Amino acid sequence: MQLNFGIAVIALLGLAPAAQAQEASVTFNLLTYEGVYLSRIFRFDARYAAKYNIPIAVPFALQVPMRKDIELIADGRPDGGIVKFTFATKASLGRQFVENFHVIGARFPIPQGSDNPMSIRLRTAAKALTQSAFPAAVQGFSDAKIIATQEIEVNGLRAVEVLSTYTDPANGSMVLQLVAIPHPDRPESYFIVHNISRTLVPMSGPEQLPETLGGRILDSFTYE
Repeated sequence: MQLNFGIAVIALLGLAPAAQAQEASVTFNLLTYEGVYLSRIFRFDARYAAKYNIPIAVPFALQVPMRKDIELIADGRPDGGIVKFTFATKASLGRQFVENFHVIGARFPIPQGSDNPMSIRLRTAAKALTQSAFPAAVQGFSDAKIIATQEIEVNGLRAVEVLSTYTDPANGSMVLQLVAIPHPDRPESYFIVHNISRTLVPMSGPEQLPETLGGRILDSFTYE
């Protein structure tokens, strides 16, 4: 059964235009890139846990896109969570924040005696995202509002997504994508916090999320 929380997906084009951050480059637009993306595979397993002294409840893997004009900063021990990838423009373009992608551990219990336990878990996950993850992610920022809450598919896995916007005084108008991905067979799972600068990634609507750097990572997410 598909989730329906009564909030329609509203195209981001219908919102106020993205604010131009100070010293923003007028020549950079992530979505106009026509070059070839190379990807680097990151595996989060027992070896990763031993290297960074971070417990990995359930192994997973990601493919991270690489571009010559984007700098990737990988934080293997972020404040909270398992890993954070931050993308910024090169110094030659004037260093600016583009996106980040943060993987955080979660637990979504598997209800017993239900004909459709995943739907129950997704509802629980949606509540956790809207009531806990969203307020924490936008704390200290202004104009924060949720645009949509819906079930999606992530690389063949059922997941739930919360889309929102907010204003960052340093980077201007932002898009926030929160995604919970319950493991099909285990309570131990993960959720994603994905922040996008609307100045450098001027999306016309949520249908362009897969074209973003974090969207490409999300599409590659897999439990191992």
